[in-house]
Amino acid sequence: MEEFDSMNKLQQTTNRIIFVLSIAGVIMAIYVLQSFLRDTGIVCLTGGGCELVRKSPVSYPFGIPVPAFGLVGYTGLAILSFLRTTKIQEQITRNLLNGMLGIAIFGVCFVTWFTVMEIFVIQGICTWCAVSAINMFVIFGLVLASWKSSQTLPASNS
Repeated sequence: MEEFDSMNKLQQTTNRIIFVLSIAGVIMAIYVLQSFLRDTGIVCLTGGGCELVRKSPVSYPFGIPVPAFGLVGYTGLAILSFLRTTKIQEQITRNLLNGMLGIAIFGVCFVTWFTVMEIFVIQGICTWCAVSAINMFVIFGLVLASWKSSQTLPASNS
């Protein structure tokens, strides 16, 4: 059978949750990125933390606004999780999951670095950044669990 759906129901549900969380991340990243690009304020539940973070040079690694990294990462996760729902060969599905794991690992490392920068260098916490960091950690946990369960599946003889 050339087309093979290698995901069981739990993996499918996990993948759907990853997709939804990734879309939420895309929306958050777009909202915050537009404030960086237009140099305007955003709604912030921590008082002036978001503005303090937005105006800091630390928020522009390599001259790129931090939310742009989030937008690329969340978009990649959304696309790969969507592609995993299509009927494709098992090996391609596993490769998509490996790609998702790579993006999620980078994402967790990046949000951890940025959270440390917010606390100790910028000395301000952006609500949107904190929510995005939690979102990325949840996505990482789900992708890792899905990846581990896929490693126990027998390979099909295609």
